[in-house]
Amino acid sequence: MRMLALATLAAALNASAEAPSDFRSTAPITVSSAEALHRLTLPFEAYRDARRDLGDLRIFNAHGDALPIAFAGDAQATREAPPAVGLPVFPVSAAASGRDQAFGDLNVVVRSNSDATLVSVQGRARGVAAPRPVAWLLDASQVQKPVRSLVVEWDVLPGTQIARVTVETSDDLKAWRTLASRAPVVRLEQSGQELVQPRIELGSQRVKYLRITAEPAAFRLRAVQAEPEEVVRPAPRLLRTVAASPGTQLGEYLFDLGAGVPVEALRVVLPAVNSVAPFAVASRESEKGSWQSVVSATFYRLIRDGAEIQSPAVEIGPRRARYWSIRLDPRSPPLGDALPALEVQWRPAQIVLVARGDKPYQLAFGNPEARAALLSVNELIPGYEPRAELKLPEAKVGEVSTTDAAGGAWRRLVGDTNPRKLVLWAVLVAAVLALGWMASRLRREMRLRGEGEPRG
Repeated sequence: MRMLALATLAAALNASAEAPSDFRSTAPITVSSAEALHRLTLPFEAYRDARRDLGDLRIFNAHGDALPIAFAGDAQATREAPPAVGLPVFPVSAAASGRDQAFGDLNVVVRSNSDATLVSVQGRARGVAAPRPVAWLLDASQVQKPVRSLVVEWDVLPGTQIARVTVETSDDLKAWRTLASRAPVVRLEQSGQELVQPRIELGSQRVKYLRITAEPAAFRLRAVQAEPEEVVRPAPRLLRTVAASPGTQLGEYLFDLGAGVPVEALRVVLPAVNSVAPFAVASRESEKGSWQSVVSATFYRLIRDGAEIQSPAVEIGPRRARYWSIRLDPRSPPLGDALPALEVQWRPAQIVLVARGDKPYQLAFGNPEARAALLSVNELIPGYEPRAELKLPEAKVGEVSTTDAAGGAWRRLVGDTNPRKLVLWAVLVAAVLALGWMASRLRREMRLRGEGEPRG
């Protein structure tokens, strides 16, 4: 009995051990250095064959031992500051002549060319005897992005080391709106050290013309740099474009991405130029599932100034789904016989691994019965600091091989059940039957022995 129990336990343990052959898909991994920790990017096939939670991911060494692994954190978007733009500065101080235009407490004459760029400004302040600048007009009409701040340079005269600057904006040089009121600018020197604060924050405003006045009256503006707002660039993404198939309704188009990738942004690519089309976008996880609304947006493909422009991608995510549909707004004319395409942007997850044991290493996935075996990244990296894993050397994943390990007929019979699990159950059932047979035999022998004893 004891030997049978030990044999049953050994068979069960052996049946529950994992090997690369237990997984539907495998791929070789090549590490780039002798470092213990590496990171790799999951291939597209992992989103096709692995469980939705990716809990069946494994990495094995040459001896078939599973290695410690963890999900890496997501790379953050980067913020880029475009270069500052020098603005034309027109001091308002000279006596006006010709056509006068109201300019607050000033009279100015403004001349501009056909694109509204200022070419000259003349003016005088009422009640000012000496021809000195009392305001400065700035032309920001050529700055295409919103302006987040101005950096001013001025002649630092006695008493002007600290000044208060007021900035106003206008689209027509008539109506003015204040952007910054008496904002301090500083330039101090003492004992060979310098304290400088020349920046005036505007809060990212689209501006055409600016007017600057300052206190004290001795302030003399020399130059102004406009700092456009920062550009936020998302972390690098992969692109996947799929062609449409007609849906069951007029104006409906269906798409199969081939895997349930986590889509972060999408764009409908229209088949013909000079097209504008509003669509309702939906997705679903399975081919027979119900559609879930994602976004409604208008997409275009136009010729402007001799160049083709297309609508930008619409941010939606991340939203993980394999099947997508777009439905044309019923008010919009049909697209014709040509079919649109769907372009999706997505970022595959990254895995951190401990390169333990002999190479080669192997990535495996595609086992619905596998238990989750991923650690948290702070458990894997000693002295962990946020996103430190993104600086680890990168391992490369080779070509993915996908097979039905149990054979087509076997899979049709048992579905996705792990063959080792079936072996385990078979061993346990056999053990129960054997124990039952032995108990029955022992009970029969005891009964026969009892019947053979002489009765007193």
